[in-house]
Amino acid sequence: MIPRAEPDGDGLAGSPLGGYDAGMTGTSAGEPVVLFVHRWGWQDRYQATTLAVTAAALGDAVTVALFFEPLRLWVSGRFDDGAPLEAAAARVAGLRESVEEARRELGLRVVACDTAVRLAGLDPEAIRSQIDAIATLPSLWRAAQEGRALVF
Repeated sequence: MIPRAEPDGDGLAGSPLGGYDAGMTGTSAGEPVVLFVHRWGWQDRYQATTLAVTAAALGDAVTVALFFEPLRLWVSGRFDDGAPLEAAAARVAGLRESVEEARRELGLRVVACDTAVRLAGLDPEAIRSQIDAIATLPSLWRAAQEGRALVF
């Protein structure tokens, strides 16, 4: 289970780095965060995943919007493809596993842009069971305007 971090006087309680997160207190939790994930590389998917899960654990409403190759990899069950050998040595959790756990435990949402689904050559009806929604780009942009947007 992914724990929700709680601010304490010196940083985030339970921080594995012990107070290293002190500068993070005072942030406004609960803001929408939209991560637009379109690059094909594992490193980009890793960075998007870790930031999405972290934001959700801190109480932000997180939407991961998948486009192009990341969308294809997600629906084909290959979101972890391309992990370097160092990831196993560093005991990095699987990307798909981390996102799925955050979906269950923290309310993180995985969506796909309706046009991106068609550009990826996917059938919207066939992938609906693997994502939380098929959204329009304007709806994703509006959500990002209410909070923050990150592009990977």
